[in-house]
Amino acid sequence: MLAGLDHRGTRGVIVLDFDGVLLDTEHIAVSVWRRLLRSGLPKPLDLPVRPDGTLDRTELRVALDASVGLDRACSLWETFERENLALSSRADLMPGVLSFLRHCRSRGHRTAVASGNSRDWVESHLRRLGILDWFTPVSCADAGTKAKPAPDTYLHAVRHSGGPPSWGLAVEDSYAGLTAAHAAGLPVVWATGADHSATPPVPVARRVRTLDELIPVL
Repeated sequence: MLAGLDHRGTRGVIVLDFDGVLLDTEHIAVSVWRRLLRSGLPKPLDLPVRPDGTLDRTELRVALDASVGLDRACSLWETFERENLALSSRADLMPGVLSFLRHCRSRGHRTAVASGNSRDWVESHLRRLGILDWFTPVSCADAGTKAKPAPDTYLHAVRHSGGPPSWGLAVEDSYAGLTAAHAAGLPVVWATGADHSATPPVPVARRVRTLDELIPVL
């Protein structure tokens, strides 16, 4: 852990990941796949979940193709996307998010989003939750912007956040996101419910379970 995370009295830009930081879509995806894999497979298949709690979709795709063939795997992915969207579309903000965002507004901090997901996915949820206009910009891994662990979404978010900040901070839940924020030169907070034995791939400024734990230092 890095000491000295205290930005009280100054204004900065805070760049937040979306999935797993603002909305708990990572756990929804894992729960949907666990249910799907319990039925209809010729043999049990372990779900590849990383130590940070995120789903390794590439490894899962390879394992599914090998286990059930391309046609059945495609059918399972279509079922997953449909059920995952239905559940995610009813999900509320993660605990502590709204009070954190209100605090940032009251202190004059700017907030932005840097997501590895598509713009349609991220902005549709932010709009549904009534907080889309709280973020400038919403930076996503599309339209030529490389996905995490590349730093592109974070670099774009800071560059278009409304002027040079006196300081910047990233909040991430995944190993890929932590790596991306670190590569962009931002101190990063790890928002995670992972076991304390899990080790981040880069130095983190703080480790929290909910965003409102950061309010005393911002």
